[in-house]
This record gives sequence, structure tokens and C-alpha cells, in this order.
Amino acid sequence: MGPPVCGFHTGGKAMTTGSRRALFAGAARIAAGAATATGLISLAACGGDSGGGSGPIKLKQAVSLQYWSILGGADGTRMHDMTAQYTKEQPMVKIEDVQGVDNFLVKFVASVVAGSPPDIVWIRQTYIAGFVEKDALLPLLPKELDQVGLKAEEFDQVVWKASEYKGKRYTVPMDIHGYQFFYHEAMVRDGGLDPAKVPTTWAEWLDWATRLTKDDKRGATVPYSGAGINWFFHGFLKQAAKANVGGASTADFFTADGKKANFNNPAGVEALQIMADVFKRCNLPFPDGVASLDLFEQKKLGSMINGPWNLNRLADPKGPAAAELRVAFSPQRDPKNPSWWAQSHQVALAKPTKVDEDKRSGSFDFIKWLNDHILDWSKAGQLPANKKVLASDAYQKSELLVHKHLKVWEKNLATAAFMPLHPKHVEVENDLPPILEKAIRGQISVQAALAEGETLVNNILSK
Repeated sequence: MGPPVCGFHTGGKAMTTGSRRALFAGAARIAAGAATATGLISLAACGGDSGGGSGPIKLKQAVSLQYWSILGGADGTRMHDMTAQYTKEQPMVKIEDVQGVDNFLVKFVASVVAGSPPDIVWIRQTYIAGFVEKDALLPLLPKELDQVGLKAEEFDQVVWKASEYKGKRYTVPMDIHGYQFFYHEAMVRDGGLDPAKVPTTWAEWLDWATRLTKDDKRGATVPYSGAGINWFFHGFLKQAAKANVGGASTADFFTADGKKANFNNPAGVEALQIMADVFKRCNLPFPDGVASLDLFEQKKLGSMINGPWNLNRLADPKGPAAAELRVAFSPQRDPKNPSWWAQSHQVALAKPTKVDEDKRSGSFDFIKWLNDHILDWSKAGQLPANKKVLASDAYQKSELLVHKHLKVWEKNLATAAFMPLHPKHVEVENDLPPILEKAIRGQISVQAALAEGETLVNNILSK
């Protein structure tokens, strides 16, 4: 998978196409059977669907919880440490936390069907729709969230609204992350360019990338394998849509009704073409075993559009590139109508066969604690979704390089373009990249790839 830094946190081994297809093809049948056999709880158990109810009760006795996350590597270690800190502060709650669960999607749905799911899960925003349709998540009612101090108005409203599904809430957003512009100031300067004149358009970035590519140095990179292709393509697609390229102002992965693909259009052509152009002009791919961050630290990669999780390494004061790392707003198709690709980690309660109020109370207590301590999580290069934390002196006056660079994401929250919630999103994320990859690598035309991708996605959506 290359370049790995443009991909995503796998939290373990990659899921094969076959395993994902098997999971989703039988999801409706499994969910229906499980509901019949075990009587999965209804909204009434959470206080009814009118927004009433008493909400979670206060902790009355010690409980043991299981917590699964998709977080691997350094992120998983940080979350494990935070969980340990919570249990130290709250002795009534013990948590078995499993970070970086392999094949999370398959194992989580299987655990729900078997009637033994974890109590709490840390997931991506894009997983919400699929899990809800499989009856795997508990709905979270506004009143009960208010009663435990998780009020909607305390969160960034862009991510709050982007994580609602069919008018209901099933998760609490913890962070916001997405693609902005990273560049190595010394390499840019040595390449004869002015680091103070940062590219603001695709054309300017492509010019930078071309002029900085020489010998073993590359001016830029784009993802050319794996799910990162979808993320990157979606970000550029939404920029082209906002620029109303070819009249394709509504371009997205799916049509508004979710029934058809909506990227085989002029906006999609421009989005995929800029990726192919960068690949060609910057002498990609990298040699086998060579990663983007390694080259950036070696002053052999001048720029990349990438996510804040890379700050965990690049902004480490002891790291070789920390002094030269600069972050700016992502180059745009039309700077007057900006947007940037965005995602979010979210916390949810898995849907058990029977509600244990003590476990549920403990789960809410932990989620509230995570939200209150999300500044610690932000040190991993994740922008807090909690507006109070963003406004706090602890964040605003922080001397950490990670926090200083995160200001770029914070200042541009209003233009974040989150990926659409769709039950078939994961299948598309798994199967579409190999098709787009062929165009990025110049093996087929951009138009041919988009046509093939459209057929694939329409086939997925029709099932």
C-alpha cells in the first residue's frame, strides 16, 4: 500500500474484498434473524422515541465494560493510556479495552448477532449508516445526552450534523480530521521557490510539485493504492463540485437519494485528473518499502495534502522535520468556493440483547470523560469536536507544535466536506480504489476509470 501515510488507520490487518462482501451481502438476513431470535431492544428501552425518558442513571455499583476501537499503532497506545487513566479516576468502572481490533467490521457485527457485543465502540463516521441498518448501535436521544452533559451545542455543528443518520443520533463525535497542505520549507526554498507563497490552487500546487521534482526528490505525492484513494478523490470531487465544474455542482459519491453513483461527470474528471497529473509529474510511485513520511523527513518530499494524524510524528520536536514542517490550507479548485475532505472518529454504544442499566450508565460516564479529556487525544493530531475544548486556554495557548499546526483545521471548520453516510459506503471504499488506481497510474484514461467505477458502484447500490 503506498504511500501508507495517505491511507488510513487500519487498526490491524486489512480486510479482504471477499470478507467484506460476505459480511454486507448477508447483513439484512443476519440482522433480521438476530432480531427475531433475540428480540433486540427498541428505542423504548432508551426512553422512547419522543425525546423523553429519564436518561442513564448514575452509577450505583461497580461495572465491567468492554471497549473496542479501530485505532492501531501510536493512536491505539494513546487511547489505551487514556482508558487506564479513566479507570484510575473512576474505580467503580473497569474497562477491558481492545485497541486496533483486526477485521473490526466483521467481528463487531458478528458479536452483535451472537448477542455478545462490546459495550462501547470507537468507529469512523462513515461506519454509522451500515451499523445502524444492521441494528448494531443504540440510538442516543437528545434528552439523555443533555442529562449527562453531552449537549449538541457544545460540539462543532458541521460534524454534529454530518454524523446524524436519518434524523437520529447514534454516536458522539470525538474529533475532526481531514486533508490540508503539508510542505517542507527548506526543500521548497532550496528548490528555488518562495515558501511564503504557498499554492492556493490545484494549478499552483502542480507547478510547485513539478519544479521541486528532480533526481531523487519529489515535489508532491498522492495516494495510489488503498482506501486513501477514495478519501483524496472525494475531497477533490467536492472542491470541483463547489466550483460548479461543467455544471456538476451536486457531484459526490452518491446521488442525494443514495441510489446511484454521482462522480462520472466533469467534476469527477477534474478530480481524478489532478491525481493522475501529480503521479506522473512527480515520478511516482515510490520505491518499494519507501514511505512518504520517511522521504519528508529526509528532505526528499516537498509537499503533500494529508491528514493531521501525521503531526503525531512530523511535529515531534525531536523529529528531523519538525523545524521545517509547515501546514497551510489545502490548495483549491476555486479558492472563492473552498472545501476540504473531512472525517471524524465517533463513540457509540453497541446494541445488546438486553439493556444492563449499570453497564449503560458506566458507558455514558466513560464517554463523557473522553469528551471532557479530548485535549489529551488531540495530541495525537486530531482536532477536538468539542467547542469548549477548542476555545480553552489549554488548547489555544498550548505550546505544542501539534496544537499550533491544528489551528489550520480549526480555522477552516466551516468548509469541511464530510463523506456521505450510506449503508454501502464500506463496500464502495473497498472496491472502488483499484479502479481509480488504474487511471492515477496512467494505465487507463480518467474517463474510462470513472465509467467503470460508476458501473461498479451502481451495481453495489442495486443489491
